[in-house]
Amino acid sequence: MELGGMKKLLLDTNIYGLMVADSERKDIHEQLHQGSLLIFGFDVVRKELRDTPKNISFQGKDLRIDLLSVYDDLVKKSYSINDQIIGLAENYFLAYRELGGSIAKTKILNDFLIVACATLKQMDIVVSDDAHSLLTENALRAYRLTNEIRKIKTPNFLTYLKFKEMIKT
Repeated sequence: MELGGMKKLLLDTNIYGLMVADSERKDIHEQLHQGSLLIFGFDVVRKELRDTPKNISFQGKDLRIDLLSVYDDLVKKSYSINDQIIGLAENYFLAYRELGGSIAKTKILNDFLIVACATLKQMDIVVSDDAHSLLTENALRAYRLTNEIRKIKTPNFLTYLKFKEMIKT
C-alpha cells in the first residue's frame, strides 16, 4: 500500500549491518530522508540489533550503538509483535515444512515473523540479504502460498544491492 506515492519498507536485521559497513552510508541516509520511501521497524528486528555484543567495534565505533542509532534514525514507525503476526508466521512455517524446508523453527521463526509483520502491515517491500533462510525458495513459496490462501498481498523482496539502486533513482 502506497501512501501518496510513498513506498512502505521493512528492513531485515542484516540490512542495518550492511548500511553501517557501506562506504556510501552518508549518501544512503540522505537519499532515504529525502526520498519517497518510508522505513518501518519491528520489535523483532530491533531486539536482534540490541543482541549485538557490546564489546564489538567497527571503524572505531561501538557496533551495537551504531546499528541501533541507524535503526532509530531511519524508522518512522515501529510495530510490535502480536498474536496475528505470530499466527501468520506459524502458518508460513507449516507451509515451509510442507514444501521441504529443513531449517529448524527456532532458527527461522524470526524471519517468518518479519515477513508476517510486513504482510499484515501492508508493506510494499521487505529488504533482506538473508539467502540462507528468509529468501530461500521454499520460504518464498511458503509466503506466497499462505498469503494466496488468505487473500492477502505478499510484499516484494529486494536485496541490499537492489535497494541501493532503487533509492538512487
